[in-house]
Amino acid sequence: MNSRRVLLMGATAAVFVSSGVLAGCSSPSMEVDEAVKKIDTALDDTFAAVRPPLKWSDGPAGMSQHRDLLNREDGEITVARNRYVRTKVSKPKIGVLAKVVEKNWKAKGYELEYQNRKVPSFSYGTPDGVSVKFDVRGEIIIISAAIADTKYPGHSGDIDDGDYPNGFDLDDTVPNVTDPYWSK
Repeated sequence: MNSRRVLLMGATAAVFVSSGVLAGCSSPSMEVDEAVKKIDTALDDTFAAVRPPLKWSDGPAGMSQHRDLLNREDGEITVARNRYVRTKVSKPKIGVLAKVVEKNWKAKGYELEYQNRKVPSFSYGTPDGVSVKFDVRGEIIIISAAIADTKYPGHSGDIDDGDYPNGFDLDDTVPNVTDPYWSK
């Protein structure tokens, strides 16, 4: 298990905010673009397995540089994105959703990296190095993906705006879509 990857997945938004440098001034490297495609594909595959489908929004894709214990850059980054479930999921259905997501990941051959059944919160690693995570924070459900060990292009920060072209605000992630199945 890559402990850097698991640690960074849990605090994806905090890492991007604390980096303080925005990537909008220069274009990401081809390797970073490919990493974003991999994490978006993992998220798309996850949401495609959920029926009835959920409404969701993408947070910004971002990258954060790795540092050693002496706070020196090590030449690699993690690229990550949070996807926020906008459908209101009732408390009894959170467990149902978690089981659907976990079953899908297991069927794809993903390996368990972390699990907390009380919340529920769990993460799995894909064969191609992507970590995917299911996490519940109050009424907000976040499914995220990250890939580590991508070559550092010289900056950290947001790669794109996700679904928030006017700026990302965590208040915008609160579920606001009612569904006859998931919200009951």
